[in-house]
Amino acid sequence: MLNIGLSYWGFCEPQCTVANTPDGHRYGRPVLVDALTERGHSVVALQEQREDVPYENLTYRADLPDLDIVFLEWRWPTYKNSGHDKFEPDLDRQTEILDYYHDLGVPVIAWDTDLKMTPDDEKRWPNMIIADPTFEPENFIISRERLPFWSDFKPLMDASPTPVELGYIGNNYERDDMFMKYYSEPASLLRTEGVQTKVHGNWLQRSPERASPETLIAKHPWVSFGPRVSFNESMELLNSFICTVHITKPRYAKQGFASPRYLENIIMNTPALVPAEFLVPNLLGDYWTVDSPTDVYRKTLELKNMSAYARETIVLEQKASLLHYHDFSVSAVCNFIESKVG
Repeated sequence: MLNIGLSYWGFCEPQCTVANTPDGHRYGRPVLVDALTERGHSVVALQEQREDVPYENLTYRADLPDLDIVFLEWRWPTYKNSGHDKFEPDLDRQTEILDYYHDLGVPVIAWDTDLKMTPDDEKRWPNMIIADPTFEPENFIISRERLPFWSDFKPLMDASPTPVELGYIGNNYERDDMFMKYYSEPASLLRTEGVQTKVHGNWLQRSPERASPETLIAKHPWVSFGPRVSFNESMELLNSFICTVHITKPRYAKQGFASPRYLENIIMNTPALVPAEFLVPNLLGDYWTVDSPTDVYRKTLELKNMSAYARETIVLEQKASLLHYHDFSVSAVCNFIESKVG
């Protein structure tokens, strides 16, 4: 049995009801903890507990306990956790964890889920095992390994019988060009066919990191923007859509960053479209790649006119295509963690 330290800034609970968090992998985290526990390992949460109720398969520690390995979801400086006015402790705690276990010689897997690690970080902790969820990891000093997001692929809901919306669940970070091309421009065409385009996330929240809500609404008049919602609500919304388009940041697209959204659309029985700019544009099958607003318009209407059963069949085909390119299972991640000990 291994004592495994898990450092994450978010939530580990299958029924998360907190909306105001950018924690993108809320579905996968408890899946991993449960899978490691089933293998006989003990999992210790090293960051501050944010769950209202402690997760049953986690032990929470504010100190630095004896561990065999640390699995650390990488944090980086933001206005929330650095500078004089910081109010979140995740970055300071990460530094404490790294300094202690790295110097002690305990293996530390640093999983760079947002591609925010810098060469200076690698110089400071040169013995880290670095991984990220891209098809083509970009090395700085330390050679990276590929570690994708994971799922147990258990469907959570049947396909919606009467969907009328093209939708996106995700936050507004560095996606302007793709959002315009694959959501805003198709939205006006789809409206003439009785299809609404809906987006939920931080789009209407004021932040120094993005344009004002007024500017956003004026720029995209055919899109309906909704607030951030909890994970459970976001999955119910995703299930209600005709389909979604997996837009992403330019760097993510270039390196083939397959986000948790690829896994969520499958467990929610919602077909997805993949932009042609993505490194692996046929990740969900050749037919479901899109390269223009007209393409999104045409394929959205095609899916709208299908039965729920037909759309579920499409999702199964997209899952098969996804797994053709990589093993996105939780067991593969457990094997990865175990292989780095000893």
